[in-house]
Parts: sequence; structure tokens; C-alpha cells
Amino acid sequence: MNDTIDLLSIVRDQLKRPRTLPTRIDLPLNSEDSRPGEVYGAVLKMEEFQQELLLSPLFTPDQNDRAACEAALPVAGLIADELAGLMAHLAKETLSCPVSAGERSGFCPIPEVVLVRYVRLLGLDQPVPAEAATWIQSQLTGAELWMGMSLARRPVWRSATGRDLLLLVLPVMAKGSALSLDKLTFLTEFVRTYRCRTQVDLLHGLKSLIEAYRIDSEHPLFENPALEDKQGESIRSHQCDEAVRLHRVAMAREILGDFERVSQSV
Repeated sequence: MNDTIDLLSIVRDQLKRPRTLPTRIDLPLNSEDSRPGEVYGAVLKMEEFQQELLLSPLFTPDQNDRAACEAALPVAGLIADELAGLMAHLAKETLSCPVSAGERSGFCPIPEVVLVRYVRLLGLDQPVPAEAATWIQSQLTGAELWMGMSLARRPVWRSATGRDLLLLVLPVMAKGSALSLDKLTFLTEFVRTYRCRTQVDLLHGLKSLIEAYRIDSEHPLFENPALEDKQGESIRSHQCDEAVRLHRVAMAREILGDFERVSQSV
């Protein structure tokens, strides 16, 4: 099937792209040896659990990797035999990728256990609910469409309650202000983090988020300016700086506004 061939090429290219070794991964690199597979020949002699532990940090797909597969994926995802066939085909190719660490470089063979883990984490066998796909396809285009479809395959939406919540919110956003990639990305992470199961949970969580950020910014705990600055730094951590806070509040307000608009139009 042509789609499977395209998908095979996409995943193969992802696995073979150059990687930089994190400092915590200690592997011997021989700059004089440039042939694939030779530098890390010892890796293939390790136990599978050692291979996975050592190389998994290098071979973990991110959201962009998952979205890159969408153009070749059916809405329903791959069936079990297709997924197994894809992994078996890649394993037979004995893939390797260029790696570097500072001025040193070489090649790393990709053990089957690492390859299988990578492919499974892509979620290629996970479906997008047909109704969710219809809403996303009607509202998003191009790269945003592929990212949106990939988000709809994420684990947070796989349970019955998760699927029901997604199918509830997508039309609300579409009929409200807009079903945008920004809002779908925020919604996916918010529901995953706060474990919302129902509309009540979601609306309560969004209101609580807005209120918590308001209290943090408007009511510092300390009168001492130095301590207040320290509190501000804690609130605006690297993971949640001021721009991130403002974006989260904006997304929460937009989704709440969508629910208000839809309820008023009924």
C-alpha cells in the first residue's frame, strides 16, 4: 500500500537523522572510524535492557515527529499487522544514524528494541475518532491539520471519558471563536495535566487556572521587594515564564468564551 511505503520512508528518515549525544550518555566515539555500525559495534552486543536504557534518550519522538507521519496515516491508524510489518521491515534494514559529541563523531546502529520503542511511541496504531477528525479537517489546513490530527491521537483522548470530552469541546470551539491549533494544543496538555473527565471538570479547571495566575501576580506574599522578586522568579519559572502564563490565560479565556457563546446561542 502506497501510504505504508510513504510512512516507512518518513519513519526511516526520522531514525536516521543526525543526533547529538547528551553529556549524560557516555559512549566511546572514534573520529577515525567513519563507517556506519563500527563505532558502536559493542552496543549490539549489549543486553536489550541495556540498549534501551542507553539509547532511548536519543530515540524518543516528539510531537513534531508524530505530526510528520499524519500525511501517510489513515484516520483509523494502522492495524496491528501493518504496524508489525512496518517495524519488521525497518529492523531488517539494520539502520544507523550519525552521532556527534563535541568534536568527536561516528555512527550508531539502532538496535531493534530501540527501534520498536520509537515506533510505538509514534502512536501510529491509534485512531482519531471519526467525528473529531471531521471537525479538525474542516477547521485546520496544511501543517496545522497534521499537528491537530496527531494531537487527537494522544493518550489523554484514548479513554472513553477522554474521547467524549474531546468530541464535546471540538464543536464548541468551532462554533465559538475558532477551533485553532493553539487552543487544541493547550486543551490537550491541560486535560492531561489536570485530568479533567467532564465538562464540569474542564470549566472549573480553566477558571481555577485564571484565578490562580491572577492571585499570584496581584497579591505577592512578601512586602520586602527582594523577597517579592524571589517569589516572582519562582512563579515565572523556566517552564512557566510570563509569556507562557499570558498564553495559558488567553487560551483558557477563549475556551470559556466559546462555551458561553454556544450556550447563549441555544
